Amino acid sequence: MSSILFKRLLCAFALFFALISISSANQSVLFPLPDDLKPDVRFWTRIYTEVTTSQGLIHDNKHLNIVYERLSFPPGTSRKSRKNTIKKRKKYYSKILLDLASNPRRGLATSRHKKVKALWPKGTSSKAYKEATKRLRFQLGQADRFKEGIVRSGRWQDYIRTEFRLLNIPSQLAALPHVESSFRTDAKSHVGAAGMWQFTRSTGRRFMRVDHVLDERLDPFIASRSAGLLLKNNHETTGTWPLALTAYNHGAAGMRRASKQMGGTDIVKIVREYKGRTFGFASRNFYNAFLAALDIDQNTEKYFGKVERDKPRVLRAVDLPAYYTPQGLLNAFGVKNNVFKSLNPALLSTVWANHKYIPKGYRVRIPSPLTKSQATKLVAMVAKDEQSNKQKPDVSYRVKKGDSLSKIASRFKVSMSQLAATNGLRSKHRIRVGQILKLPSSVKAKKSGAGKITKDAVFYVVKTGDRLAVIAEKAGVLESDLLLLNKLKNKNHLNVGYKLRLREDPDVLSIASNADVFAEKKPKPSIGSVKSVIDDESILRADPSNYLVSKDSSVEIQSNETLGHFADWLQLSTQELRRLNNRVKKAPLVVGKRLTLGFSKVSKEAFEKRRLSYHLGLQESFFGRYQVTGTEKRKLKKGESVWMVAQGRYQAPMWLLRQYNPTVNFSKVRGGEIIVFPNVIKKPSK
Repeated sequence: MSSILFKRLLCAFALFFALISISSANQSVLFPLPDDLKPDVRFWTRIYTEVTTSQGLIHDNKHLNIVYERLSFPPGTSRKSRKNTIKKRKKYYSKILLDLASNPRRGLATSRHKKVKALWPKGTSSKAYKEATKRLRFQLGQADRFKEGIVRSGRWQDYIRTEFRLLNIPSQLAALPHVESSFRTDAKSHVGAAGMWQFTRSTGRRFMRVDHVLDERLDPFIASRSAGLLLKNNHETTGTWPLALTAYNHGAAGMRRASKQMGGTDIVKIVREYKGRTFGFASRNFYNAFLAALDIDQNTEKYFGKVERDKPRVLRAVDLPAYYTPQGLLNAFGVKNNVFKSLNPALLSTVWANHKYIPKGYRVRIPSPLTKSQATKLVAMVAKDEQSNKQKPDVSYRVKKGDSLSKIASRFKVSMSQLAATNGLRSKHRIRVGQILKLPSSVKAKKSGAGKITKDAVFYVVKTGDRLAVIAEKAGVLESDLLLLNKLKNKNHLNVGYKLRLREDPDVLSIASNADVFAEKKPKPSIGSVKSVIDDESILRADPSNYLVSKDSSVEIQSNETLGHFADWLQLSTQELRRLNNRVKKAPLVVGKRLTLGFSKVSKEAFEKRRLSYHLGLQESFFGRYQVTGTEKRKLKKGESVWMVAQGRYQAPMWLLRQYNPTVNFSKVRGGEIIVFPNVIKKPSK
């Protein structure tokens, strides 16, 4: 080898390692790991790589380096049995800690006391041991789930990194779904967060369409870009990536309050000392968990050995020029039902049950071999009776006094879960008198056609006046499945007396029928994803308004609130509220001012739930009629009213405007200030 070639190779290696060094340095600046947080990050590294979902750690929820025991559960152990075991072991360690608290300096003879004492620093006080009894916590392991997530991440991370580079935010953020969902596109949390990025409805609707027809939180492509926009907004609001990431869990406005109260952006100080009412274990540990996940994602072989990631998902996207039935597109593209569903997870059950068309303008995804022009031609060939220029109408019901979700569901013979899903509610959601609820369009159809059909029936004989949609609804199956199962080409041509197969006979079901299914299995709600570790703490996390009651029993008045609302939530008279606040005149409430409340009839917790339910209802109602398509920055002119601009040009209510401007005090905004306005459009009439 010549000396010149050797020198060139040396230069190349030097440049390569220099680039790695620069990249590493940039990462440590953007996502610092202070020494004080290293024990916490190490804890999450253990949870993600060493402890499986059949195990868990009993630990101190403040000092994560103090782990008392690793519990293991035999296969098949019930949830109740697990709970009982955890409860007993917590009680066991609580007793030991109380023993140590009674005399912390005297050595205790038993090995169990010595073992626990050794976990704590020398000289730990009696008070510290006693306080530790209140911080015993169990954390389920996630190692097997995390490894599965690494495999799945291969489908999406190339796309996510590309999108994040276009948004000019760090590509390392592509590791965040490890914490949120283990890269499950169908993951759902008990508070209603959904998809790979675990958007709540309130946050998701700032960037996506989320209603009873489409839930774009479940689309990994749309949700990934939306997550990038949210993270970028968080960074612009908070100033640092540690705070921006924590804001992903706690909300940007919440992190601004924490930063203001702590006098800076030091993540250690905020994590250790901030005492915000909703800043709990999940929020305090979100950044730590991300750092652990990022390290594992970048050094997978170190923790799991060789892991082969899935190949990137490459699909063709086609914008629909009209409204279509699922079956029409299935026939056009020659794609099987389960495959089409898995490629378009944002389409909800109202579409698959033929209560709604696939919306106009929706970007449908199909396998990639087709060119864009070929796909467009196939869409143009969809039969006329499988498409429409308008959406199927909703059936609605106005809530009356004495109604409950279960009563309404029973009255219209639909399941409560279906009614809740159609309206974006949880099953125990509090509804209010006058609220408009959407009902499945099948409610009208049930008045005629299709006799009684048992849910386990395999065949049904077609009668006069029968419609396929009604038969499918009563049999508890999809209309598209009936078409495929019976090889029917036209859903509107049913011959009287025809023996319609409703479902495969379970005794002769072929194993091959599942060969093309590559949609992911539904997660178990409690331990199915890493999201059960780091969870949402507020159903209105996107809303920077403070709806909580302060220690002096007062609240900050928010938009759309009247004295009558507060009286109703508190079960007090408006006169009593005026007396408490020395309000002689019947003047309207001023947004931003404080109002003193009385809790003689209801608790603070009950009041807060009612208040949140009201505002959630307002927001649900708004997003049922309108959709945000983007944002626009605008410098206010001298004398220009923010409220008038928002209501006039942008059709945006003030509560929505606050979501995009969490740091702006709208009672003191002046000309020259830059405001972010959401572009709002009215949804097509239904």
